[in-house]
Amino acid sequence: MKNISALDDLEFDIEDGSYEELANALEYWAELFWMHELEDPYGENIAYLLYNMSKEMRKVDETSI
Repeated sequence: MKNISALDDLEFDIEDGSYEELANALEYWAELFWMHELEDPYGENIAYLLYNMSKEMRKVDETSI
């Protein structure tokens, strides 16, 4: 099992992808929490955060055009 603190060592790198694809992925996971297909006591809050991050990724994608 990986230790969550290992995420501190990661860097954001979208080099092989696109912000639109990332936004789509974030919305996918947000929907799973929102529709209670993934259960967590904070599921609706997680959905909110993921969805709002997807909107930010779409803004970045639009400004890069």
